[in-house]
Amino acid sequence: MPKLTWTVINHSQADLDITQYVRSLSFTQGRPTPLSPYSGNSASITMSSYGGIETYVGVNDEIYISATPTGGTEQYLFIGRVTSRTFDDNPGTGVNSTMTVSLNDAMLQAGMANFQSQLLVSVNEQINEIDGLLPQCDIFQQATDVNMSTGTFTTNANQRINEIIAGDRGVLQINSGTAVYLPPSTFGSSVNVLIDFGRTASASQIAYQDLVRVEAASNSLFYTQATVTGSASTTTKTSAFAFFYGVRTFTATTAQSNLVSETAEWYANAFTDPETVMLNLSFIDIAQNQTALQEFNDLCSFTAFVEVSYTPPGGVSTTGYYWPEQITFNATPDRTAITMLMTPLTYYANFILDDAVFGVLDTDRLGV
Repeated sequence: MPKLTWTVINHSQADLDITQYVRSLSFTQGRPTPLSPYSGNSASITMSSYGGIETYVGVNDEIYISATPTGGTEQYLFIGRVTSRTFDDNPGTGVNSTMTVSLNDAMLQAGMANFQSQLLVSVNEQINEIDGLLPQCDIFQQATDVNMSTGTFTTNANQRINEIIAGDRGVLQINSGTAVYLPPSTFGSSVNVLIDFGRTASASQIAYQDLVRVEAASNSLFYTQATVTGSASTTTKTSAFAFFYGVRTFTATTAQSNLVSETAEWYANAFTDPETVMLNLSFIDIAQNQTALQEFNDLCSFTAFVEVSYTPPGGVSTTGYYWPEQITFNATPDRTAITMLMTPLTYYANFILDDAVFGVLDTDRLGV
């Protein structure tokens, strides 16, 4: 029976393996919607606590959490620092006592750091610049497409990163447990074609047990107007769909010094279809094919666009590409339950001439 086997390593204590003391763990990657800020994520590890075991995990220690599918290869899925320990003591020998260890990932760590008149000088790689200023905030990037404003700032580091992302409209990819910013220009090469999601398990498909389709205001992705504030100006743009659906305003603050009007125009028109759905799907590891479970583990370690198929009751089969916006893991020794919030490609599509997923003039389709 295929399953995910978890390993917990204390990197700060000479890569000490503490897996044998772990009773359960849970953590989340990503954000709820493509319009949500990346507020950061946490992990919770429940482990035994007696006879000095608590010394194996100290506050501020860096913890690595990895998963290995049966017969497969290990991937790091979460890296975080210990922020607290909560003890549930039992009398006598205390052999049944536990402690719950809470971890913050890099974006949560960034949220606790405030710039004090901090100078940022890069127009294209400010996330890398911020990473260099915060020794406990491992967030990297590929060069952004839209120039950001430079100068002296006094703001929360997490807020500044999200202002960059809001202007550039990219995503944070989980890359071996570390956050890496992907600008839109990289989306064409960020597609996983080795696995998809559907109702039946196979070597190339993860079988979800439950799927919920969420439309319009329920997924916070239905707007007809956008107000965007940049470093020098504020612009409001209204879509023609406001005539049909009324004015529904989305607001964002970006780190842009120019192109604020163009960004507002994009936001005002990209979220006007009330029937475009986000998918909330869930499954367990032990219900999967062994090969597909390995590909899923790889997908979680290197987040990418992936294909999902579903059939509405009485309807026809629908297939499309989605970004795994948020992935939540709840693991015990015998099984792992996974929940995924998936954003349709519609909200990330780019007008690339020759690309099998994103291209509007794909040469394969043109027969060239």
